[in-house]
Amino acid sequence: MEETTGHPLVVARHTAGKTMEELVSGIHAAAARRNLRSGIDEARVRKWQRGVQPSEESQIYIAEALGWPADIVRADDWPNWLPLTANGVVPLGPHSSVPALREAQRTAMERRTFLTISGAALSALAADWAGGPADALAQAHDGKPIGEDLVAFLENSTRHLAGLSTEQRQHTPALLDAHLATVTELLENGRYTPALGLRLHTLAASLSQTAAWHAFDLRRHTHASQSWVAGLHNAHAAGDHDMGAGLLGDLAYQAAWRRDHTTAASILGHALTRAQNPAARCLLQLRLARTLAARGDRSERRSVLRALAAAEKRETPQRRGHRTARLVRMGGRRGSRGGLRPGPPGPRRHCPRPPAHHRRRTPPAHS
Repeated sequence: MEETTGHPLVVARHTAGKTMEELVSGIHAAAARRNLRSGIDEARVRKWQRGVQPSEESQIYIAEALGWPADIVRADDWPNWLPLTANGVVPLGPHSSVPALREAQRTAMERRTFLTISGAALSALAADWAGGPADALAQAHDGKPIGEDLVAFLENSTRHLAGLSTEQRQHTPALLDAHLATVTELLENGRYTPALGLRLHTLAASLSQTAAWHAFDLRRHTHASQSWVAGLHNAHAAGDHDMGAGLLGDLAYQAAWRRDHTTAASILGHALTRAQNPAARCLLQLRLARTLAARGDRSERRSVLRALAAAEKRETPQRRGHRTARLVRMGGRRGSRGGLRPGPPGPRRHCPRPPAHHRRRTPPAHS
C-alpha cells in the first residue's frame, strides 16, 4: 500500500531511486556520521507517510539519506519542502496551475537548485500540452471574494513594471515576485467567476514568464525552468495557446543555450502544433531552424530549410524591410552550399510583430 501513496516522502524516495530499506539505512548512516544511533525503522517511516511529522533532526537525516544537502530542510514546513514530483515537472491537468506555481516559488527560495529537470521530462510536458484539451480550464472558485478592481490593479501594475527601461528592471524582481505570490494566493483561496479566473491565470502566466527570464539572466536555470513550466500550466488553464507556445519556445531556447538541441527541437515541434499567431509561428520556426543547424547534422539540412521557408511565409509585404532585432536573433549564417550552419548572427529575417508575451530582449551571452 505504501508504494502507491502520493505522500511527498514516497515520491522523494522514488526520485532518489531508493527502497524503503535503503532509506532507513541512509538515515542510520546520517546519524552515525554524527556519532549517534538512530532508532528509526520502516514502521516509523510509514507513520511519517500517514501524517506524523518527524523531528527536525530526523528530517535532516531524511534529506541526507536521499542525497540532498541538510540546509534545504525547513522543519516547520514538512512535508512541503520535499519535491512534488518524481521528475521535477508537475503534470498538466485541470487543477495543476497552482501546484506548478507553488513548486516554482519553492525553487526560487533556493532550496531546490540541486534538482534539475531532464530534457525527457520537458519534452513529455510539451507533448501533453500539444495533445491536451483545446478549451480554457479556468473555473469558478469559492473562497474569499475578489474584486475586479484588485485584478485590474495587478494587471496594470504588472504591465508598468514589465515596460520599464532595461536599467530599471534590476529593481523590479522583488515587486514582480510579490505580485506573483498575490496572484497565486488569489487563485488558490479566492472566490472568482470563470471570466475573472481566466484573467488571473493569464496574469500568472505572464508574471511567471518574466520571473523566468530574470532567473535565466542570473543563471538560476532550475528556477527559470520551473517558472516557465508554471507559466505554461496557467496559459493552458487560460486556453491561450499562443502564450503556451511562447513559453515552450522559451524552454526550448534554454535547452539550446545549454546545447541540448535534441530537447529544444522536440519542444519546438510540439509548440508549433498549436501556435496560431503568424508572428509567434515565425519566431518558433526561426528558433527551430537555428537549433537544427546547431546540431550540425548534414542530413537535417532540408529540415532547416523547411523551417526557414515556413518562417518566410509569415512575412508581410507591409513589414518587409522592417528591422526586427528586438524580436529574433538568428544564430546561423548561410554556408558555401546554401545550407545553414552555426555562427555569428547574420542578417535578420523579418516577421510580423508578435504578441506581447512573445516579445523579449535578447538574453545576454554567457560564458
